[in-house]
Amino acid sequence: MSQNINMEALYTSADKFISLANEIAQKDTSGTVGMGLRYAAARYSAFESSMMTKDMAKEKNKIKEALLKDYEMMLEENLTMYIKHLASQTTQK
Repeated sequence: MSQNINMEALYTSADKFISLANEIAQKDTSGTVGMGLRYAAARYSAFESSMMTKDMAKEKNKIKEALLKDYEMMLEENLTMYIKHLASQTTQK
């Protein structure tokens, strides 16, 4: 991720998206809410990237690499947190 990120703002923003996804999941049992959220993130990332470059076609691979690196890091962090959380629930029973 970019080095000058306000983590509190990032988590607040993420919590709002998660809350909306949870709300949608209550009514939509198709199992596509997570995929919809990832699609929306990809779509918004493409839009946001288009605002930061003059030649998106030329920088496409660089943009993808940076976004995928960020996503991989965030996914790794959250998977690790859930593994620890689930393990703690098992030991508490």
